[in-house]
Amino acid sequence: MRNLAYFAIMSVIWGLTWAAIKFGLEVLPPLLLAALRYLLTAVLLVTTVRGARAAFCDGYATRTVASALLVNTGTYGLLFWGMQSVSSGLAGLVNLALIPVLLVLLATLTGEEKANWKHAVALSVGCGGLVALFWTRLGQADANGTGLAAIIGGTACYCVGTILARPLLDRVEPLTFTMVHAAIGGTALLLLSAVTESMPTDLARVLVGPRAIGSLVFLSLLGTIVAYTIYLALLRDWGTARAGLYAFVSPIVALVAGAWLFGEQIGAVEIVGTVLLLAAASLAMYRTKKTAHP
Repeated sequence: MRNLAYFAIMSVIWGLTWAAIKFGLEVLPPLLLAALRYLLTAVLLVTTVRGARAAFCDGYATRTVASALLVNTGTYGLLFWGMQSVSSGLAGLVNLALIPVLLVLLATLTGEEKANWKHAVALSVGCGGLVALFWTRLGQADANGTGLAAIIGGTACYCVGTILARPLLDRVEPLTFTMVHAAIGGTALLLLSAVTESMPTDLARVLVGPRAIGSLVFLSLLGTIVAYTIYLALLRDWGTARAGLYAFVSPIVALVAGAWLFGEQIGAVEIVGTVLLLAAASLAMYRTKKTAHP
């Protein structure tokens, strides 16, 4: 029951993340925004967590660095960059539709999960719900092929990095691992930003402005320290495929946030999509209880 509550909190936070990203991208370059998100996270956590060295001992250093570069640098560098030319609705559809599919596929290929009929039905229903949820937004999307390719590539990085990271959670606490990933990923993003991006001439003023501060505080404190740490704990306790089911719940939150913040309309198609997503998540979450024998 506690993990289900954590799952709900994580799904709500990550459903609101799309709006926070869009606000930040209005004033900051994408790689710099992503870099500052993770470096702020690392600074906030570095004095409070313990045991980070375990992530680099006994031959685990390569796995730790590779998973951080994939999950943080690759994912959010590509995702933030792609969202400059792709609407938030379409970006959410592509990202969230691919995550559960790729996680189940990779978990099956690595032997972590055994594919069954329930996986197939839940994925089919969930993907149908995602399409319904964003259907009315697809025709309005201002997108190009390069931006969509970046979002797909970032999603793939996230899923591969998640598979790499899971074994490390048996030796490193989730909050500590969040700090380690943030420090590595944020440093790499900052280097990429310095090489490839043009900084605003009034960067100092922008950084203390309400959009930059609001976006970074939300993304760092809630999106990373709270939600990502919960995700790592669920990844350890539930496994890759089940933890990734937030991708069937967060879009519902994103839909409500869009209506609240941006005046987006909610109609019958969106309601059908919401029902399908909840049904898919419930089916995949359900575990048949084993009958006790005397």
